Amino acid sequence: MKKNIRKITALLLTAALALSAFSVSPAQAAGKKKAVFDPNGKYHATLGIQTCTNLWLTHMGYYEKSQNSYYNTKNADNLMYTDKETNKDTAATGTLTNAEIAGNGTYTVKLEGLDSMNETDISQLHIATDIPLNDKVKFTDVKASINGREILSFDEGVPENEEPYLQGGMVILLLNHWRAELVKEVAAKGLSETAESGWKLLQGTGDENVEITFTVSGFDYDNPDAVAADETSASENQPSSSETENPSGNSSVPFYPIAAAVIILIVIFGVIIVRRK
Repeated sequence: MKKNIRKITALLLTAALALSAFSVSPAQAAGKKKAVFDPNGKYHATLGIQTCTNLWLTHMGYYEKSQNSYYNTKNADNLMYTDKETNKDTAATGTLTNAEIAGNGTYTVKLEGLDSMNETDISQLHIATDIPLNDKVKFTDVKASINGREILSFDEGVPENEEPYLQGGMVILLLNHWRAELVKEVAAKGLSETAESGWKLLQGTGDENVEITFTVSGFDYDNPDAVAADETSASENQPSSSETENPSGNSSVPFYPIAAAVIILIVIFGVIIVRRK
């Protein structure tokens, strides 16, 4: 009898170990969890721009590591170009002012004091955010101004719809030479492309300014001071939503499925013992 009990115990332990090996946590099964929009949370936005005359000054500002690495705008805090004499990536002169999106309200992102270094043509202009993709948040009354003159406005913001550029959060497009439908929509508003790859909108000299103002809705709270809630700390690093894993930090193996399986096995072997008696 004792010999049978030892065998049964060994079998139970083996079964439990096997179940543990095949059991995975929800985080492991699903991989990295996608960030979920928090209607009571706070998020961030920055101005994305690319020129296309000669130097291709670039600040995409995506809140995602791989995209900003590709464009050499790590941490979304630099306007970059490749110096043709040294062939090195170089930061251009200009101050970026980001926005902290804390509730429903109107916000502004800026690029001030830009030395455009003879760049007159813009191929891309957008708002990059770290707001997780969702159907609740809306961007309206989106307006872009360059050197104090309004160049373009949208009653409803045009969302980016290409996956590689959305890994860090929602992106709202204003100009993009590679989006044919947007080019048509912008032309219908009276702003047609006047350069090989975009729009001739800059003076090409120092001290230029680009500004985008927009209204956000979809949060569960309002921010009456949103216009004044800008943050000039463009170099402040915010965690990429695409790099955020399970916020609870619970990556342990689930206990209940294993416990239930072990209990069932104990009952089965218990019945066997009783019958053998």
